[in-house]
This record gives sequence, structure tokens and C-alpha cells, in this order.
Amino acid sequence: MPGSEIPAGESDLRVAVEPVRSETCGSASALAQAFGGAILEPSWWPADTKDISYSLDGQPGHSHYYIGSTRAEAVPICVAGFREATWAGRSPRDWLQGEWSEPHQLAHLRGLVGWVGIPPRLQTVIYDQQLAIQLIGYRTEDEMMNAVRSLHPIDPR
Repeated sequence: MPGSEIPAGESDLRVAVEPVRSETCGSASALAQAFGGAILEPSWWPADTKDISYSLDGQPGHSHYYIGSTRAEAVPICVAGFREATWAGRSPRDWLQGEWSEPHQLAHLRGLVGWVGIPPRLQTVIYDQQLAIQLIGYRTEDEMMNAVRSLHPIDPR
């Protein structure tokens, strides 16, 4: 039920359920327009990546975008972008449990690479163009570096 509170166990904790705006876009430029500013899109994808889709979730000012698809064996792959200000300077180490490293190739982007989740999957977080970008679904650091090197800005139409 949108906006309702649901008891969580026997404690005084409550969970509020609220609908989130979600929009599918037909192109990167349409996504940038819906996002309200430039986005970063990779031009390189692993060979087993299927058709790419573009979507936006969240409310204006607090939205995030996804550019992604699936790989062989239905593994999701995506680049998720957020305005860096919405993270308020937090590092993924603060909110994603995992083992993180800081490869020297990503130092200029304050980039982190980590094995996150159960089972652990490779993720990268970089900061560029006032955006925080997560790369998810890449199998190796080489794949991630290819994707990062291929990121290019797409301005709204």
C-alpha cells in the first residue's frame, strides 16, 4: 500500500512503503533529458551483452539512471549514475559491504573496485562530471577498465 506503514516484527519499528517514479527511455539522449543533465554512457560492452536499455528511477533531484542489459546466463550488467551530491561525500565503503581496492588507473576518478554481495560480485564506483557511477555485472577488472575508458558524456537534447 503506497504511503502506508507496516509493522516490522514485534518492535516499534515501522516500514514506510512509497511508490518510486520509474521511466524507460528510448535512447541515451532521451535519458539525459529525463535525468535533467548530462549522463555518462559506455561505448564499450562485453561481447555477450544483449540489447541495451535506458531507465530512470526516483524523484527529480534524487533520481538515478540505469543503462544496461543482461549477459550470458541472464547476468545483469549495468552502469548506474547518480548526482554525486546525493551521496553527500559518502564512499561505497560506507554502504556496500565488501572488500574494496583503489587501483591506480582510477585514482583521477576517486575510483574503487570491490567484491560485494553474496556471492561476491565485482563492482566499481567512480566519480566524474559531478556524477557517481556504479559499474555492475562486469566479470574482470579488465572489462571494467574498458568500460570506464569508454565512458563519454551525453547531453540532453
